[in-house]
Amino acid sequence: MTQMETKPKSRFSRVMMAALAGSVALGGMGATLAYAGNHDASAKVQALSTAKVTLADAIRTAEAAGQGIVTGAEFDATKDGTYFDVTTQNGTTEIDHRIDPMTGAILASTPNVEKDDGDSNADEAQELAAIQGAKVSLLQAISTAEGQGAKVMGIEYETEDGTLGIELQTADTSGAVSESMVNAATGAAIQGDQDSADDKGDEAGEQQEADEGNEAGEQQEAGEENEG
Repeated sequence: MTQMETKPKSRFSRVMMAALAGSVALGGMGATLAYAGNHDASAKVQALSTAKVTLADAIRTAEAAGQGIVTGAEFDATKDGTYFDVTTQNGTTEIDHRIDPMTGAILASTPNVEKDDGDSNADEAQELAAIQGAKVSLLQAISTAEGQGAKVMGIEYETEDGTLGIELQTADTSGAVSESMVNAATGAAIQGDQDSADDKGDEAGEQQEADEGNEAGEQQEAGEENEG
């Protein structure tokens, strides 16, 4: 976990913003973002639909392991297979649990070493205390979202402008994937994307600059070949 401030990218946003950068350059795709390559949204949604264990079940399994409070969970599909990745936090110890979507068994529990070097024990304790005091649990947020017809593919506590929220990654009935956030104290929706329009524009601009650089390089190489 990080300090009690807005995180520049959540683990969901890191993947989805990569797709967004390309979509903005091509005219935009709105709020619903599709994964690319191994993270193709439709394939991931389809894989989740065949699972015998739900995301909520995976969270309960991780909680029962007694290694801290669950701070986030998501369904993942990779070339190595499908699994639920559930993170628990106990003091300053963060553990990622890989859970089988067919049997519900914990396949592995690994300490998460990808922690910000600047985090102090006090910051960790402060954020964990906020999560423990949240009025809305991850399971409640899942129940509410799925009661409205969405399929929750991922969920995590996230701090937005100093307010603890719950970020959800959901698929609608058509399989389109999107992100939303609710207040962890009230359950009310927090409006707006967690990544500002400036951030999205910056990423799209970087992608465009990279494309232009590649094109210029290709033209230069072609010119040199012609001269030769």
